[in-house]
Amino acid sequence: MRKRLKPKGRPLGPTFTRLTIALAACALASAVLLDYIGARRGERSYLFAVAAAVREAAGRPATPEPAAPYRTGVPSEKPAPEGPSGPAPRTFDEVMASSLAAAGVSEDSVLRLKGPKGRPLFEVEIPAELYESVGPAVEKALKAEGVRVLEKKRKPGEERTEVLWTLRRPAKQEAAISFVLPVEPPVAVAAAPAAGKRGPRGLVALIMDDMGQSLETLDELIALERPVTVSVLPYSAYAAETARRAHERGLEVLLHLPLESVNNHEAMAGTEGLIMTMMTEPAIVAAFEAGYDRVPFAAGTNNHMGSRFTADRDLMRVLLKPVKDRGLFFVDSRTTAKTVALEEARRMGIPAAQRDVFLDADEDRGRIRGRLIELFQKARKRGRAVGICHPFPETLAVLKSTYRLLDAYGLEAVPVSRLVR
Repeated sequence: MRKRLKPKGRPLGPTFTRLTIALAACALASAVLLDYIGARRGERSYLFAVAAAVREAAGRPATPEPAAPYRTGVPSEKPAPEGPSGPAPRTFDEVMASSLAAAGVSEDSVLRLKGPKGRPLFEVEIPAELYESVGPAVEKALKAEGVRVLEKKRKPGEERTEVLWTLRRPAKQEAAISFVLPVEPPVAVAAAPAAGKRGPRGLVALIMDDMGQSLETLDELIALERPVTVSVLPYSAYAAETARRAHERGLEVLLHLPLESVNNHEAMAGTEGLIMTMMTEPAIVAAFEAGYDRVPFAAGTNNHMGSRFTADRDLMRVLLKPVKDRGLFFVDSRTTAKTVALEEARRMGIPAAQRDVFLDADEDRGRIRGRLIELFQKARKRGRAVGICHPFPETLAVLKSTYRLLDAYGLEAVPVSRLVR
């Protein structure tokens, strides 16, 4: 029988046991700490992932989600947060804008403001005769959006009539639309033609704004074989070449001068040579001169944007001084109903005219054609009319198919310089 061997050395005591427990506790604490750090960093976690899931199920998220950014632009209301049932309801601003667009009102005719108590206020400038058909269409579109027209208050004036609509939708939200209807004085038509000859019943001047970005667009205008005034952005890629080629082909050239706007912040941010209301008088004159030097053969100028600048009487006097000194004429693009540009130009003895119709505030061919016909009708009624459009493919397509209707309306296309006075 084999003898049991006795272990060598001293037996293990309580000190060793305590040390083992301490080391195990340290290891466990280290594991928990590392798991916590991993959870905070978004890495794989075991203990704290379970805890986060429990908190989330209980309706207490561990990390709050960032709020959605508000829309850019000039909103009068903040959009409501998206709920569980679908997208957030549209703001009153959006409902009003879409209703006006559905009725065929051009965006360039709309100025977004804030009324009393911060309520949305849209100012819309349209001809009085157009209001008679547009008004019911706008009201119908608003009704489809759950908006009621509470009141229509008319305020006649010497130069314009205002019709203020008070609107309300559920939750007692209110807003307003102010329709501005300019009073158009009758304009004398040219002397009657000689016996046996039937002259035009009116004159039409069409200005193509924003030129200088493409020489192909200029070729399309030349191919119309009718007078079109070419308004060139001074810092566009082909500004000088566009002006030279247009002049060589007998088209009138304007300097399309960028001026500060009220709403169009994105467009202003990317516009070189923009003249701002905060500029000093010498800086305004210098900016005009620099732009003018980049557009050879310019016979006059009209404003690009400018709803803020053209409403400032003092600044317009500063800007128009070099226009007069150079013997140029001025065309007010009327980007705001508050413009004083035409009035100040004539007060200073500068030959001037103003835009009557914007053809392409949107790029719908049907609406562009409708506004071109509106321009023709205005010219027949008043003897003359000025239209402004832009080199969009849709606009060029409409001009190719419809501009020839000038003859059917008994009208003559002329350079805009023929209509300044």
